[in-house]
Amino acid sequence: MILVANGGLGSAFDELELNRVLCEAYGVRIAGVIINKVLPEKYEQTKTYLAKALQQTWGIPLLGCIPDRPFLGCPALADIETLFKTSLMAGAEHKFRHYRVGDTTVVTTSLTRFLENLRTKPSRSLYICHVTRDDLILGFISEFQRRRKSDEAPFEAALIICGRQGKYKMADEIRDIIQGVQGAPIMLVEATTHEAMTKLNNFTPKLNIEDTNRVKVAVEHYEPHIDFEELLRRTAASN
Repeated sequence: MILVANGGLGSAFDELELNRVLCEAYGVRIAGVIINKVLPEKYEQTKTYLAKALQQTWGIPLLGCIPDRPFLGCPALADIETLFKTSLMAGAEHKFRHYRVGDTTVVTTSLTRFLENLRTKPSRSLYICHVTRDDLILGFISEFQRRRKSDEAPFEAALIICGRQGKYKMADEIRDIIQGVQGAPIMLVEATTHEAMTKLNNFTPKLNIEDTNRVKVAVEHYEPHIDFEELLRRTAASN
């Protein structure tokens, strides 16, 4: 077995010790350890310390030490579809576009202020609004269409529209407008804006084989930091 723990000297070692004791109790041989998501500024310190500590304390090698890459933790719209068990109403061609949860805004302001945010915040931002805010929904679509015809930076924002099932309903006219838009990512979810934001903040996206860009980035990021020859040798020896 290979143990994997997230970075941080104290927390990683405590987590590994707990799992080592369980493996020992069940007679499971540990082939090695991989430390994931290590802060780049503490990478060398973490790698040096844990390699020595693991070998001296348990006689187990450190097989890999992976610096953190925040992009790999950014959900794509496809991941958000899965999270809320829904599908994009428009902009499905951008379902593998990724968004930082930290750039997500719950919009409760006026339309004017919302349009200001769309034009001044990072283009690839995620917005959440309530299904009753027809003004914000139409404003989002209008800004998308305006930007598409201009020489400004590409419009890459996405809109999550929230409303509890049975209590709030999207107007048929708004639904028709959204479904007639090409390229603006818009999603309807059955949740309050607070519930949607909470779910996003607590969400860790899984690697999706169809998300070829993130898979490529993950392979290129992890491969140089794992000793695959030693990993294969150690795991083969345990069979």
